[in-house]
Amino acid sequence: ATTNQTLRVEVGVLDAARKFEVMYALQPGDQLEVFLQRHPDLSRKVTIRPDGYISLPLVDEVRAAGKSPGELAGILKALLSVRLKDPEVNVIVLNPPEPMVYVVGQVGAPKALPLRQAATLAQALAQSGDATKAGALDSISVIRLNKDGYLESHVLDTYGKGASQPEIYMAMSAVLLRNNDLILVPESYRSQILRALQDTSIALAPLFNVLILREIYR
Repeated sequence: ATTNQTLRVEVGVLDAARKFEVMYALQPGDQLEVFLQRHPDLSRKVTIRPDGYISLPLVDEVRAAGKSPGELAGILKALLSVRLKDPEVNVIVLNPPEPMVYVVGQVGAPKALPLRQAATLAQALAQSGDATKAGALDSISVIRLNKDGYLESHVLDTYGKGASQPEIYMAMSAVLLRNNDLILVPESYRSQILRALQDTSIALAPLFNVLILREIYR
């Protein structure tokens, strides 16, 4: 993901002692299929109401908003177990959200962006009002959850005598983003990235409004 020998993208695990998983948080308006494997007559397609609740046979009203599909399935299983023997419940989101990326830190307008509008790091930064005067353009980091559940920092880094702003933007144009990437523009050099993410929940909460980032305790 570089354009020449002056620029590079370094990768590092932010905190190997902490492991996370990301889950979709259900919202009002989501269309769900609630499927009971041995009781298809009780299966339903429902839409989460503006108050966050859904209605189903045998359990009346259940709050779904803010839960992951798996969590909602577990709640429904517990409620249905009062009337049914060992119910198997699956919850499927029929209208899943489009892939998103999130830009925070020293930018003109921190925001969530559809990945289709911000496929590269350069596009995401441009869509967010660019880096402010206090932002360290040469130390931008893309934070993502790797396949093992650890937060991984992909740092756009310069070394030697540094690089010009056009060169940096060319390098950012070569960095492809993924769903749920967090772009962090720090105040100063790379050490600020780790400091900003010491409390991960604070860093992510303002924009990850449709995600649940949960620490896995081992």
